[in-house]
Amino acid sequence: MLEVRAEWDDEAGVWMATSEDVPGLCVQADTLDELIATATALAPELLADNRCAPAAAIQLRFLAERTATIRVAA
Repeated sequence: MLEVRAEWDDEAGVWMATSEDVPGLCVQADTLDELIATATALAPELLADNRCAPAAAIQLRFLAERTATIRVAA
């Protein structure tokens, strides 16, 4: 299983994903679902280009992180 890390970029207003397991993967999208779809579509080609495909079918694990600031009621 290969890991893809997704983080919300508050300044840019987009999700961004990279992966140490998928060389060259660097994508962004407006929604997490769009990000997963784009990364899933690009990963096979990137793995093949870098000769990193250990099997015919590989699972990607998406680890998403988004931070929110809240105000505590007094």
